[in-house]
Amino acid sequence: MTAPSSPDPLPAEAGVTAAVSRFAASFDGAGIPAAVRAKARLHILDALGCGLAGAPTDMQRRILTATRAEARPGPCRVLGEAEGFGPVAAAFVNAAAMNALDFDDGLEDEAGRGMGHPGASNVAAALSAVFERPVSGAAFVAAVALAYEVNNRLIRAIQPSIERFRLVYGVCQHQAIGAAIAYGRLAGLDADGMENALGFAGTFANVPSLRKYNWERRPLITFKDFLAPAAEAGVRGVALHRAGLVGARAVLDGPSGLWRMLGSDQFEPERLTDGLGERWTLGFNTLKPYPACRWMHATLSAYEALLVAHAIPAEAIEAIVVHTDAALLRDFMDATPLSINDAQFSFPYAMAALALRLDRPHWYDAASMASPALKGLAARVSGAVDAEASALMSGQRRPAGRVDVRLKDGTVLGSPLAVDAPGGVRLPLADDAVAEKFRRNAAVVLDARRGADLLALIEDIENVPDLGAALAARL
Repeated sequence: MTAPSSPDPLPAEAGVTAAVSRFAASFDGAGIPAAVRAKARLHILDALGCGLAGAPTDMQRRILTATRAEARPGPCRVLGEAEGFGPVAAAFVNAAAMNALDFDDGLEDEAGRGMGHPGASNVAAALSAVFERPVSGAAFVAAVALAYEVNNRLIRAIQPSIERFRLVYGVCQHQAIGAAIAYGRLAGLDADGMENALGFAGTFANVPSLRKYNWERRPLITFKDFLAPAAEAGVRGVALHRAGLVGARAVLDGPSGLWRMLGSDQFEPERLTDGLGERWTLGFNTLKPYPACRWMHATLSAYEALLVAHAIPAEAIEAIVVHTDAALLRDFMDATPLSINDAQFSFPYAMAALALRLDRPHWYDAASMASPALKGLAARVSGAVDAEASALMSGQRRPAGRVDVRLKDGTVLGSPLAVDAPGGVRLPLADDAVAEKFRRNAAVVLDARRGADLLALIEDIENVPDLGAALAARL
C-alpha cells in the first residue's frame, strides 16, 4: 500500500482558527475593558427584550409547535414560556424570538454597511448555558463580549467583492461561530475543545441565501436571516465535541476555509487576529429604534423627523414619496404585506405605523396588520430613485434615503438625504433609550413589576452569582 502523500504546506494564514480558539477559551474576562462590558450589557438587555416581545407572535408560536414535536422538555428556559428544552432546541427558539420583530441588534462597519444580527445568535446560545449549571453574571457578560468580538471580526474578514455580493451573500451564517464561542466558553471548553466545536459549528452553518428570500414570490421566508439555525449550530457543535466526536480542524483557515464555504471571494485573516484582545469592535454593533430591516432605518429616521418637527397627524397626510436606491425600492415597497416578515421589509407599512404612532413592539399584532387606517395610509406611499442614494448603495452597500410628505392642504414637506441611521456609531442610542425600549418590549409578556425586576437584574448582572436562577425567578 502506498503511503499517503504529505499534505500541502499550510498557507500563510494558517493558525487563525487556533488563535481565535485560544482567545475565546482563555482570555481573562477581567481584561475586557469596562466600556466593552457596558456595551455588552446593553446588547444583552436589548436581546432579551426583543425576545420577550417576539415570543407571542403567531410565527413564534408555530416555531414552538414544530420544536415541541421533536425536542424533549429540558432545563433551558424559553422566553415568554414556563417550559424549557435542552440547550440546542432552546437556543434555536430563543434566537427566533429575538429576531421575530426584526428589532434586534446588528453590526456596521465604518462605512455603515450592515453585517448581520449577532445578538440573537450569541445571547440565545449563552442563555442556554446558564440554565444547565450555575453561571455568574460576570462570566455571562464576558462570554457574550468575546463571542461578539470574534463574530464581528469574522464577518469583516470574509466580506466579498461587490461583484460577488451581487451574486451570493449570507447575512448571518457566520454567526454559528459566535454562538459556539458564547456557549462553549460557559461550558468550560479549553482551546482545543473550542477549535473542535468551531469546526462543527462552521460546517453546520447554513448556505448563504439572501438572494433566495422569496423577494419575487412573497411571503418572505420565515427564517429570513437564519439566526436561529446559527444559534442551534453553535450550541450543537459544542454538544458534539463534549460527546467525543471530531469536527473540522482549522475551519477558518486556508483557501477552503469557512469564508469560501460561505460564498465569499475574499478573505483577510489579519482582521481576525490583529489586535485581538487589545482593539475591541463592539462599538460598531448597532441597536435598532425601529422594528424593521436596518436598511430602512436611515430613511425612516428622516421621515420620523418630519412627523415630529411639524407635528403631522396621520389623517393630514395625502401622500408620501420615498427617495432611495432602486434596489431598495424594488424589494421594500410592498404596501400589502402577507406576513410580519414582509411588513418588516416594507417602507409603506413602517411609514404608516410611524404616522399612526403605533407602539413599536405591537407594529405586527394582528390588529395592526388588519387596520384599515394603516392599510389606507400605506397605499399612499410611493417611491422614486435618488441618484445619491443609489451611488452610496452600489458603491458602499450603504442604504440612504429621503422623504417627501404631501399634506391634504397641499403643503409639501421634504427631508434631506439621511445616510447615518440612528443606533449606530455616529448616532448611538442613549442608554436610557435602550432601557425604555426594553421596558416596552418586556411589557408584551411581563407585568410592570416583573419587567422592572428583570431590567434591574441585567443592569446589575455582573454582581449576580447564579444568573440562571435569577432569570428563572423573573421570566
